[in-house]
Amino acid sequence: MRTSAAVGALASIVLGIAGLALMVLQLGAQSLGYEDTDNPSVSLAYLHDHLDTYVLQGIALFVLAIALTIVVFAVWDVLAGRANSLGLRTMSTFGLVAAACFFLFGVMRYSVRPLLYIDGLKPAWGESAYLVSQMAGIHGFVQAAIVAVCSWVVGVSILGYKARALPRWLALLAIIPVIRLLAVLGPLDLLPGGLWIVFMLSIPGTFVWFVLLGFVLLSQARRSRGHPVAA
Repeated sequence: MRTSAAVGALASIVLGIAGLALMVLQLGAQSLGYEDTDNPSVSLAYLHDHLDTYVLQGIALFVLAIALTIVVFAVWDVLAGRANSLGLRTMSTFGLVAAACFFLFGVMRYSVRPLLYIDGLKPAWGESAYLVSQMAGIHGFVQAAIVAVCSWVVGVSILGYKARALPRWLALLAIIPVIRLLAVLGPLDLLPGGLWIVFMLSIPGTFVWFVLLGFVLLSQARRSRGHPVAA
């Protein structure tokens, strides 16, 4: 279990850093002077000039997906035999589904050259293809990944706290992905407009939670190494 916790700790920290890097890359268009819009012609112009940004996003998503898979299994090892087995299996399924969705979106981001090829044949085709990729990617795989990974965080926090395997403060910080879930699933039109900043901050906040989880697992691994279990 010491090895699983140590590997999971490093993977969780890498996951959080990859997620934050992904957010920075996604804000690249606005920082370079491109309009923040859903207009496909503007987005395609950005892609033609800065293709490497989408490629880097794809790589970050691949890293994120692989790291999340490792974290799910590592947390499984830490909680196995201490938490409710059915709940742990269910939450692990959510985590693996999230990893798969992040990976699929990474494929769409990394393999963007066919989209530019279609746009080169006929701009109208390129805009249509871009809108399809946006609906399938941003509004499909990403939303599914957010729901699944936030559900995993909340479920694991509850199971870990009840089993006394995770500290209370980390379990309480699961309120951050809960806020993110409300942003995705909740009726935002019924909420005060000023709350949008809270929902936006919950995105990097969720990745920071994974970094904190990594340090918690790393601390547990070190304590276990210092107090080996007798044969």
